[in-house]
Amino acid sequence: MTDTFQELLIEQQGSQMNKIFGYVLVGLGVLSIISGLFVSPFFFIGAPVCGILSYIVYFRRTVTEYEYTYMDKVLQISRIYNRSSRKTVEELDLTKAEAIVAQNSAAYDNYKNMKGEETDYSTCLPETEELKDYVIIMDGKKIYYFSFNEAMVKAIRTGVPSKVKLR
Repeated sequence: MTDTFQELLIEQQGSQMNKIFGYVLVGLGVLSIISGLFVSPFFFIGAPVCGILSYIVYFRRTVTEYEYTYMDKVLQISRIYNRSSRKTVEELDLTKAEAIVAQNSAAYDNYKNMKGEETDYSTCLPETEELKDYVIIMDGKKIYYFSFNEAMVKAIRTGVPSKVKLR
């Protein structure tokens, strides 16, 4: 055991479609209240239905953050909703990874056309000086997208140097 430990917290860009859909449902809820007052009381049923659906679709998940915790060749991913609700969603044993590549590198070109289950834990924003996009390919079947800082990449490279390809 090398006792390498590194944490990184990133905020993921929210889906615009979910945001629009959430506000449309709120609008429909308001319209159903107005229709219930002036047209028929039957429309009052639509208000709570639209309210609950808008909460489920958008307002429950307005802020989504991911926390990456790297410890001894294992990368643990936790999803945090609205800075309060936290759940561990994935634990990756990086010794079983096929490759860990930078998304803008030549090494990634070998894996671009690869078919498999894709999971995105990145910021969904353009790269910055602080955060770069990386791809982890597991067993040739699963593809994971991440946004790592230099400290996280250094820790991973220390633990599994043969898997990390930066160029």
